[in-house]
Parts: sequence; structure tokens; C-alpha cells
Amino acid sequence: MAESLAWRLSVFQSNVRTRLFYLGRLRAVYVNWWAVFLSKLGRDVVLTLRNGTQYAVRAGTTDLAVVNEISIGDPYLGPGHLTIAPDATVVDIGANIGDFTVQVASRCPRGRIIAVEPVADHVRALEQHIAMNGLSNVTCRQLAIGGVSGSVSIRGGGNTARVQADDNASVRMITLAQLMTEENVETIDLLKMDCEGAEWDILPAAEAVLPRIRQISMEFHCERGWTPEGLADWLRARGFTVWHTAGPWNGLLWARR
Repeated sequence: MAESLAWRLSVFQSNVRTRLFYLGRLRAVYVNWWAVFLSKLGRDVVLTLRNGTQYAVRAGTTDLAVVNEISIGDPYLGPGHLTIAPDATVVDIGANIGDFTVQVASRCPRGRIIAVEPVADHVRALEQHIAMNGLSNVTCRQLAIGGVSGSVSIRGGGNTARVQADDNASVRMITLAQLMTEENVETIDLLKMDCEGAEWDILPAAEAVLPRIRQISMEFHCERGWTPEGLADWLRARGFTVWHTAGPWNGLLWARR
């Protein structure tokens, strides 16, 4: 009971700190910063960043949280462990509505971004954001990446959708190695993953192509016996330098060759 209460208090404190940080950064990040509050009141809005990037935020969805996380928190590139060249090849697994895809595509104008997302609703928003921001260097694939090839069904929705093997489903699942073959990718300069636990299927199945991946930025989930320390050691044994947060249930990890 005491442990459960401490965990809930920790989550509450973390959420309060995050919201206060976001609130303090709104004016610096968004041109129309007041639209954030309109979204919270149930309005569909288009948020415009100071660098000109635009995101359509739908009321009643997780869009605002997703856009705030990437635009204000910048968890995947902000800490500075990784570097991205203007001609980089980036694979975004779990692209959601395209928040990170749009960010990195703007940073890599001569590069190539492959955005992978299994949820059809997210894919439609992703394609809208590609068009809104005039991006010509993004390939969008409605797929799931996993440990084997087959078909999957989507469980849940919003920002926490997962995939489950199901021969009768319509969403195709392939391995990372298959994606690289289909897209004619020899080297991945950055592999970004936010795939709600599927990383534990994806990475072991991709061991043969790991030498062709230069950097990884990912959200991890502590499940199936995996811990951030265990994942870091696994990647270090395969030639990566690793940094990670110490979240007890999920967190962030960055790896570089």
C-alpha cells in the first residue's frame, strides 16, 4: 500500500513539473501560444512554432500532448547525445501523428525520413502534417514493425496503441530488416522508436542489421524482464555508447556508435 501511494505521488509530482515547464515555455515556442488553451477548451487549432512548423491539433485527442512533448520537451534530440546531418536517413518507428517526423525532416532537408505508423487515424494526421509543412523528403508507411512478418490488429488507441498478432487483421507487420530492404536503405543514421513495448521484439530480431544503424533514440518500457540497464548493456555489447534515464516503468534511451 505504501509503495503504491509513493508511486502515485511520484507520478503526480512528475506530471506537475512537466506541466509547469511547458507553461513557462509556451511563448518562446509557439507564435500563437494562446491556441494551446483553446485546444484545452475543446477547439481544433493549428499551432505554429517560431521556426514556422505547423501542427493541426484535434480536440478530444492526445494531439496536444504529443505536439507539446516534441516541440517543448524535445526528448529525442534535445539532450544533445546524438547529431543529425542535413542529409541523414532517419527511420521513425511509431510516428504517431508525425510530430517527430516533421521536426527531423525540417532538420534534414537533403535527407530521407521513413515514417512508420500502424494506426490509420494517426497516418491520416501524419500525411496532413507532411502536406501542411511542404515536406518532400518523407515516406509514410502504414505498417507495424515487429520481430516477425505477418499481420496484426490494433489494441487500444490514441497515444498508447499496441499491435497484436492476428492472421485476420489488415495491418501488415514486418521486421526492421525487411523495411530496410523494401525501402532500399543501406544505413540508418538515426532510428527513433516509440512503439509501446514492441521494442523488445524489434531489436533482437534486428541484430543482423544493427551494425548498419549509427544512432538510436527511443522510449523504452520496463516489461518482459527488461530494464533500462539491461537494454543499455545489450546495446553496449553490440558496439554502442549508451545514455538512458532511470524511469521505473518507462524512460528514454540514446545510443551512438
